[in-house]
Amino acid sequence: MSNVQEINKKVQEQALDVVREAQNATVEAVTTWSEAANKVTAQVPDFVKEYEVPGFAGITKQFPAVAEIADSAFDFAQQILDGQREFTHRIIAATKPVSA
Repeated sequence: MSNVQEINKKVQEQALDVVREAQNATVEAVTTWSEAANKVTAQVPDFVKEYEVPGFAGITKQFPAVAEIADSAFDFAQQILDGQREFTHRIIAATKPVSA
């Protein structure tokens, strides 16, 4: 591996570490917020918790779960990224000098 590649790899690793740290901090903050919200909703009387807006439950059952939506979006993004990688390699191959 060349020196430039080594430097590039170290920079990428550091960037990924920063992203992971930011993600972990975000998950911790959302978890804290969610726990606080759950404590508040636990104090709401049962008759309020069980109240449903007429006709609304039928509509919401038609939507996929949030995790399914996220997975679908990331699957699509991965397909785009895979296509871009293939395209890039095809362009690289098309620009190679023809050996005589």
